Amino acid sequence: MGVHEYYANMAANCRRGHWYCANLTTVKKAITKERLINGGLYDLATAYPSVHNNY
Repeated sequence: MGVHEYYANMAANCRRGHWYCANLTTVKKAITKERLINGGLYDLATAYPSVHNNY
């Protein structure tokens, strides 16, 4: 996914909390916004104006 195996292992074996591990640079580089959208999730920033159009 674009990161070296060493850093991927470090992120996978992190013993800190979930919120700390989600903020690691390795995870940020591997999971991009485009990959999440291609995986079936949608961007809330683009979906918000279509739902709340009265602001």
